[in-house]
Amino acid sequence: MKKIGYKPTSAAKQFWFYCGIFYLVLMSVMYSLIVILKLEGFYENLNLPLILGSNIIGMAFFFLLSRGHLVCYTEYDDEKMIYHNRLLKKEITFYYKDATSVIFDKRGVKFYDNHEDLVNKNKPLFYIPFFRDGRILPIPMDEFFKSMKARETAIADESKFKVYRTYKILPGYSKDWKYLSFAYACLAFLVILNCAQPAAVILGILLSM
Repeated sequence: MKKIGYKPTSAAKQFWFYCGIFYLVLMSVMYSLIVILKLEGFYENLNLPLILGSNIIGMAFFFLLSRGHLVCYTEYDDEKMIYHNRLLKKEITFYYKDATSVIFDKRGVKFYDNHEDLVNKNKPLFYIPFFRDGRILPIPMDEFFKSMKARETAIADESKFKVYRTYKILPGYSKDWKYLSFAYACLAFLVILNCAQPAAVILGILLSM
C-alpha cells in the first residue's frame, strides 16, 4: 500500500520547539549548580526536585509537539484507504466503492455517497485532513489525486464517481504560509534571547569556581 504522511508546518516551528527545550536545559543546569554549590541568598528557597521535574515535563511536551506530525498517516491501494492514528492506536478503513463523489478542498479530501451531501457540505463518509500537527506531504497527495482521477476515467460515469478539486496550490504550500514561518522564527528568536540570562549565570558560576 502507498502512504500519505505529514511534514512539519515549517522549519522555524521545529526550531522554536528545540529552542524551548534548550532553554529548559539551561534553566535546569543553572538551578542545579546553585543548589549543589549552595550559593547563599539563592539556594535556600529553591525546591530543586520540583524545578527539575517541571522542566523535564516541559522538555517532553516540546519534544512530543515537534513529533506530532508523525502521529497520523493514511495508506491506500486501488480499493480502499486506511487512516492511522498512532497515539490513539486507531484505524479507520474506507472503500472507494461506497462513495460517488470526492472533493479535494482547502481542508482535506472528503468522500461522499451522493452529490447532494457534497454540495450541502454535510459530514463526509471519510475524511483525510491536510493538517495534523503538520501539513500533508505534497508528492504522495498529488499521486493520490491522480489515482482518483484515473478511477474516475475508468468508471466513466459521473453519477457513479466524480472527482472535484477547489484549489490550484496544495493548502499549506502557498506564499501566505511564509508569514506563519516568520512568526515562528520571531518566537524562536525571543526564546534564544531568554537563554542569555541562564547561560550568563552558568558561565559566571563556572568562572568563579
